[in-house]
Amino acid sequence: MNHAPALPSPSRGTRSRPWQLAGPLLTWALVAMVIVQLAVGLLVVCRRLTGALTNDLSPAQMLLAALIATATVTCTRIAWRPLLGRNPWHDPLIGWGSSLALALFAIGCAFPAYQTSDWMIWLPLVMADQLWRKNFFDVGQRAAEAAGGTSKRSVLPGAAAQLHPVASSRTGKILSAECEQAHDEDVVQQLYRVRNRQGHEMIYGALRADFSAGQRTAVVHAAFCPPLPYFPEIEADAISGHATRIKVVQALAHGVRLDVRLAAVAEQACYVWIDMAARPTSPKPKILSA
Repeated sequence: MNHAPALPSPSRGTRSRPWQLAGPLLTWALVAMVIVQLAVGLLVVCRRLTGALTNDLSPAQMLLAALIATATVTCTRIAWRPLLGRNPWHDPLIGWGSSLALALFAIGCAFPAYQTSDWMIWLPLVMADQLWRKNFFDVGQRAAEAAGGTSKRSVLPGAAAQLHPVASSRTGKILSAECEQAHDEDVVQQLYRVRNRQGHEMIYGALRADFSAGQRTAVVHAAFCPPLPYFPEIEADAISGHATRIKVVQALAHGVRLDVRLAAVAEQACYVWIDMAARPTSPKPKILSA
């Protein structure tokens, strides 16, 4: 069964995002800017190494050159942020290319760096650029995960059954046929019970956590009927690629409570699918007495 995306698409009447309005012209303009930065930085380095540039810059001139180079690199990355995650090779080009351009500017302007002021100006900027680049790629990874989460995926027995092959082999075909008959947004929970080789019942399933606009935390309850004969160990993970923290608040023989927290407040109504498993804590769990 294919479920609806965890975040609503613009076709549902939502406001268009900036990255949806940015066209190929902006993409190639920023790529060209990075290439120009690399070319200029490489030219300065070559002229410095070949002796064409011999005069050392004064501390004030060096500081001005460093600030201009850093501002150019920073502005390029900021302008690229709305486009993060849209192309697998553009992001590394912008991130690593701008870092390399800044390093080339530092070498070309400061080489051989006999003055202490040269090191004091360029070294902090180059080191800080490593942190800026890491943050740049982290934002891109989250953007790519969010974009991937909007695609159609299999809920049951797809993602859940991949984690639990026993359930897939015994109930997969039946559940797949049942799920195809239900509309994506009509399904809130779907649980199924299997018996392991030791004869203990286990419960697997998919749960949906709904969020309203402005909401960040949701509570999900799942009832086990009939109750399990033991206190289960609960495993819960978000099926979609969105950054979500799931906390098992209560795990009892007759049900479980989960607290689901988004990485940021929901801008509009959305939901996240959760893959849940309730299993024995040991091969020989303590059976509850009636």
